[in-house]
Amino acid sequence: MNNKTQEIMSILQEECAEVTQAVSKCFRFGLDNKKPGKPLTNREHLEVELGDVLAMIELLENIGVVSSKAVDDAKEAKFEKLKTWSSIYE
Repeated sequence: MNNKTQEIMSILQEECAEVTQAVSKCFRFGLDNKKPGKPLTNREHLEVELGDVLAMIELLENIGVVSSKAVDDAKEAKFEKLKTWSSIYE
C-alpha cells in the first residue's frame, strides 16, 4: 500500500469515528440541538461528517482502491438485508 492510499484510508478512519460521535450527539441531545457557541445543529454536523466520509470514499474510488460499482452493489445489498432484518421499511 502506497503513502497516498494509507493517508486516504487513515483520514477515512478518522471521519468514520467523527460520524459515530455526531450520531451519538444526535441521540443524546436531539437532531436540532445546537451546542452553545457552535454554529451548526447536530443534524447539520452529521451532514458535514457524512459528506466527509463520502469524499474519502470517492478518493479511494478515484485511485482504484475500491470500485464504485462494488460499493454501489454493496449498498443495494444492504438495502435488501434491511428489508428483511429491520423495521425500517415497514
